[in-house]
Amino acid sequence: MTAYVVALGLVVTAAASFLPDEPVEAGLALVMIWCFHIGGGVQEPTSFAYERLKGRLTWAAALQICAMACGTLGLICLVRSLPIPARYSPGVFATSLSMAIGLAVASSRVFARVRRLATELDSRAQKLERCLDRLRRGSVTDREDLRYATEDAWDDLNRTLRNKVETGFHQYGTFVIPSETRMALEALVTEVIIDPDAPPYQDAVAQLNVLRTACRTKIDTLA
Repeated sequence: MTAYVVALGLVVTAAASFLPDEPVEAGLALVMIWCFHIGGGVQEPTSFAYERLKGRLTWAAALQICAMACGTLGLICLVRSLPIPARYSPGVFATSLSMAIGLAVASSRVFARVRRLATELDSRAQKLERCLDRLRRGSVTDREDLRYATEDAWDDLNRTLRNKVETGFHQYGTFVIPSETRMALEALVTEVIIDPDAPPYQDAVAQLNVLRTACRTKIDTLA
């Protein structure tokens, strides 16, 4: 991730060096950053997925906005370099301004998405944690209904964990946690649902607590 950010900075610096004499080269370099980001960018390590989640939510959004900004500025450079008669200059300016405004709106939506996602993660992880606790403490006669409620709570959290942090498109972006980690949590929760008194209960609750802690600073119920 550090190497990716450094490389990104070098490309932006190189693009800036092309201006104002070579706007086409600058524009292509900036658009290339956006294309690379859409193509997958750099995969974050899968280790310590819960501990990295707080930074994952921040950096995924920041890199998304940075890539969008590079792509937008690149397109503006390319549009302004077109051999357009001077009488159409107001139209070129209006197009460039519209793209800049679109970038600001899109950036705001990315941050709002992250806040909504963190809020949903905290809420659904808390609900699952409470359901697991009630299942464990519940009487034998009530356990069937409590199991159903816990399964529903897990389904809600599982669907949220399948989202991408910075984008609604599943073709590219960063998952909340890696698929391997999510499936491991699913196996752990399933084991607890089957046998609430088994030792995995403590591990499941601990992982849910770490998940909630990572989201705590980004909770926004009004996003």
